[in-house]
Amino acid sequence: MKNGNKYLAYKIIYLSLKHIKKKIKGDPITFLRKAIRMLNPGIRIKKINEGDLIITELGFEQGICIAIKWLLRSARKRSGKNIIFKLSSELIDATKGNGYAIREKERIIRIAELNRTIAYFA
Repeated sequence: MKNGNKYLAYKIIYLSLKHIKKKIKGDPITFLRKAIRMLNPGIRIKKINEGDLIITELGFEQGICIAIKWLLRSARKRSGKNIIFKLSSELIDATKGNGYAIREKERIIRIAELNRTIAYFA
């Protein structure tokens, strides 16, 4: 929801799911759940000092919130006019395992693996 317009956000999600239903010929709700499940990072990286990192586990709901933020941010980055088509394309790409949001998740996991020796686990 951007600028407090709940109806517009509802309409965008509804029409995106309708567009996905036409493309994949299946249940779009399970498709959305699968995309969010694949985008859930499971960890968070916090910088505390210059070069010091804290890696923390995320709860289920926090992971879902971050996955949705990445999904919306990556849909806005896509080229094209209509947010409905951009969001549905990003959802389809996320379930296939590619797209901007999946790259963001992989980047976080890669940083966590590289800095495992110097990071503090909270």
